[in-house]
Amino acid sequence: MRLRLTLAVGISALAFAALGAAPAGADPQKGEVLAIECDALGSLDVVIFSNGRGSPGLVVGSTQVGIPYKLQLEGTFTPAGGGDPETFTDEWEHPAPKNGRLDHCTFHQEETGPEGTAVIDGEVWISYTPSR
Repeated sequence: MRLRLTLAVGISALAFAALGAAPAGADPQKGEVLAIECDALGSLDVVIFSNGRGSPGLVVGSTQVGIPYKLQLEGTFTPAGGGDPETFTDEWEHPAPKNGRLDHCTFHQEETGPEGTAVIDGEVWISYTPSR
């Protein structure tokens, strides 16, 4: 259960989740790296540095930042050693920025820990800085 909640919060964080922007020289080792596939921007690796909703994500290898304004995710947590899988969802939305730089992205993440395995699929709508 703890792993499931940690993953859901971490991915909602991706979903980049509510605090300050990451520095341009950010070290991916100090944040969670999430691979996302965006309609306009293509494949990106994004580093998320907090677990709050709407936190910006720094695009690895650039100074570009994505700020989520909508998230939908669903997942399944399977306890180690058997047991019934649990499903969960998370959804939130803020008003879309009016900057003209908006994109729709998807992601998939799987993680196994001592408590079990979580599989999460999601969609995130972002506003992004123009440089790449």
